[in-house]
Amino acid sequence: MLRKKKSKREAATEKAGELWNEASSTLSDAAGSLSESVGPTIDRAKEAAAPTVADATARAKEAGEVSKKKAKKARKEAAALAAVAAAAASEKADKYAESTAEAAEEPKKKKHRLRKLVFVAAIGGAIAFVAKKLSGDSSGGSYTPPPPPPAPVRPVGTPTDSSSGTAASDDPLADEGKETDPSTPAEPSSDKNDG
Repeated sequence: MLRKKKSKREAATEKAGELWNEASSTLSDAAGSLSESVGPTIDRAKEAAAPTVADATARAKEAGEVSKKKAKKARKEAAALAAVAAAAASEKADKYAESTAEAAEEPKKKKHRLRKLVFVAAIGGAIAFVAKKLSGDSSGGSYTPPPPPPAPVRPVGTPTDSSSGTAASDDPLADEGKETDPSTPAEPSSDKNDG
C-alpha cells in the first residue's frame, strides 16, 4: 500500500502529541521524585517536633496537677510551641521542596551548533567581501572577450584559365549559379549573327 505524505496539520498534531507525552512523563517523574524527597523530610520534621510536643504535653500534665488555671496556660504554651515547631518543620520542608522543584524544572540549555556555524560563515563572508573591496583591484576582473572573427572573403570575379579556356573556379556553387540563373541574359551566339 502506498504511503500518503502527511499534511502540515497532521505533522503538527503528531508533534504536539509527542511533546504532550514527553511533558506528562517528565512531570510525573518530577512529582514522583518530589514526593520521594519531600515525604522523608516531613517525616523527619514530625520526628524533630515529637520531642517538643511530648515535652509540652508533659509540662501541661504537670501544670494540670498544680492548678487548673496554670494548666490552661500550660496547654496554650504547649500548643504555641507545637505550632512553632510545626511551622519550622513545614518551612524546612517547603524550602527543600522548592529547591527540588527548581532543580527538576530547570531545562537544559540548547547548544545551537548550526546557528553558530551559519553566523560564523556569514561573518567570514562579510570579512572576505570587505577585504576584496579594499585590496585595490578596481580593474573589474581579468577577463577580456576575444575579438570577433574576420568576415569571409568572397571572390568578385572568376579568373579564367588561359590554357584550357574554361573558367577556373574553386567554388563549384559559383559555376553552377551561372548556368542556371534565369536573371542573367543569354549571350548571343556567333552562328546566328553570321547568317
